[in-house]
Amino acid sequence: MEIINMIKFRKASVCSFLLIAFLSACTVESEEKKVLSTLCPDLKLQVLGSGGPEIDDGLASSSFLIWIEKKAVVMIDAGGGSSLNFEKSGVNFNDLQAILLTHLHVDHSAALPIYIKAGYFTGRESLLSIYGPAQGGDFPSTEDFISALFSDQQKSAYPYLSDNFRQQPSTDFLMAGHSVSSNNQPWSKKLSEQLSISAINVEHGAIPAIAWRVDYRGCSITFSGDMNGESGNLKKIAKETNLLVANNAIPQQSNRFAKALHMTPQTIGMIASKAKVKKLLLAHFMNRTNFKKKETILEIKKNYKGEIILSEDLMIVFP
Repeated sequence: MEIINMIKFRKASVCSFLLIAFLSACTVESEEKKVLSTLCPDLKLQVLGSGGPEIDDGLASSSFLIWIEKKAVVMIDAGGGSSLNFEKSGVNFNDLQAILLTHLHVDHSAALPIYIKAGYFTGRESLLSIYGPAQGGDFPSTEDFISALFSDQQKSAYPYLSDNFRQQPSTDFLMAGHSVSSNNQPWSKKLSEQLSISAINVEHGAIPAIAWRVDYRGCSITFSGDMNGESGNLKKIAKETNLLVANNAIPQQSNRFAKALHMTPQTIGMIASKAKVKKLLLAHFMNRTNFKKKETILEIKKNYKGEIILSEDLMIVFP
């Protein structure tokens, strides 16, 4: 009888041990999931413009905001129509630390004067830095582009905004243009102790163009801009990024000229897969891709197995 009781006790002890081990494992797994779900709690992306240069697609042109701790601190591109969505987003213009331009096509930069003028009415006093590509082909550098728009020479497009370009008695805040040259290697700059921006040149036909990455506390969001994917540089800068915003301006079946300027869905999928991107956001839709989103996703999924999100104006995405 005593032997039977000992066996029962040992069985109970083993069961108790296994139960405790199981509960501990569940707790650890639960904690791991909690950590993963709050990996980037203070970082989010908002789409201001998910379209391209067309004016019959119902979309604002390319523009995005990066929010950190309830403040929009970085804008990527400033396409037409984005300023209205900027207002709808509830952002404070004075919180913006930098505007990053992927290239100087109008559907990525045309609203810039609107934001500069609007700053007069917000009471902004701090410097606004504008970063973009260096000179190339028929395109000026970003510094010369800003000068051509706002310098106090009579030849500039908006000479009445020259007090934002050069210090004058009427100046409320200044802007500063910066041209980025990366030569196939990532260029980077810290905006604060925990916030940094990186860029690398990409191929967009003969147009100087750069891809951008924003890093904050171990989390990152990368923007392809317009590019054809031939340089292989997007893979470098997007490596293991939490969110890649990829421009989907052309469908898979496109002519040679279109492919010289933009990525096909297959190229997007291959780059996202090779870079081990955690999430993919498709943007910069045009009429030729806006109605082929199902086909686009299927094509991308042949190479990329992660989450794919379709952008919409004013959408908020957590990396």
